[in-house]
Amino acid sequence: MPRTRFRRCRACGEYHWTDAWPANHVEPQPERSALPAPMLALDTMDALWHPHDGRLYESKSEFRAITKASGGEEVGNDTQTDNRKVDTVTRDDVGEAIQKLNQGYRPNVQSEALPN
Repeated sequence: MPRTRFRRCRACGEYHWTDAWPANHVEPQPERSALPAPMLALDTMDALWHPHDGRLYESKSEFRAITKASGGEEVGNDTQTDNRKVDTVTRDDVGEAIQKLNQGYRPNVQSEALPN
């Protein structure tokens, strides 16, 4: 025979046998969504930069297709960060370059001979 216990009722504050719980003290089941599934796996995502072609993709399937086509393998779920350093040019840098050109400065550009 199953072991019965006393439990405190949230409705009235008294203790009842668990196998003989009063019907009017049963808590209602929480309301459920009308959707057949609680979660949806969507194909959309925030724009993500692809290292193979440098384009931004907002579709998971497109991103995975490009990765597979380029011979890559998708591993893990880490978020990407753009760690590229951008060379910032200020107005002073541009003014200095123009001043050098006006004074006759010409950079030494050596063209490399192409191999035959």
